[in-house]
Amino acid sequence: MINYRNYSNYSNLSAGQKPASSVSRATAEGFKKKNMTKIIINSKIASIILIISLIGAIYLVEKETTLTKAIINNLVQEESFTKSILKGSQGEKISYLIDKGNGQINSYPITSLENSTVFSLLEELADRENFKIEFTTYPDMGVFVESIDKVKNGTNNKYWQYWVNGELPMIAADKKEVGKGDRVEWKFAPIAF
Repeated sequence: MINYRNYSNYSNLSAGQKPASSVSRATAEGFKKKNMTKIIINSKIASIILIISLIGAIYLVEKETTLTKAIINNLVQEESFTKSILKGSQGEKISYLIDKGNGQINSYPITSLENSTVFSLLEELADRENFKIEFTTYPDMGVFVESIDKVKNGTNNKYWQYWVNGELPMIAADKKEVGKGDRVEWKFAPIAF
């Protein structure tokens, strides 16, 4: 059955023209498609921005973690260095005497560090107290001290000898380690043996 009322609406249309309801339906569908396309594009852009933001955040966190680890390592090294300095400054106290054989005996407070020797402490004292030492190093034997503070071996048949805790060691001064409570004495005297 033909609905003439609706048919009458078509009679006024020119060739190729669609009824108004069809045009508005097509326009609405086109508008929906455009909106859906925009929504899809916007959601893809939002997803890309989110992914880039996440990658950036991960990069920054990783960089910050690396920087933090480097800072922590530096602090650990500084702490270790500081502890070694403090340990050195709190090293073992040694009694160190230099008897020039003319009645002048000088006593020096000095701190022995790990692996300090009679000779290394003498060098330290010479630097600190501003006096000169002369010595010869013999391979396989060690150091032979020839002069301390301008007092040279052989003068008046006297020679430099070192004593540790009242005993004359039979090794070179650079081979004799000293420790807590030791008493080191350099004597310019006739040879004792």
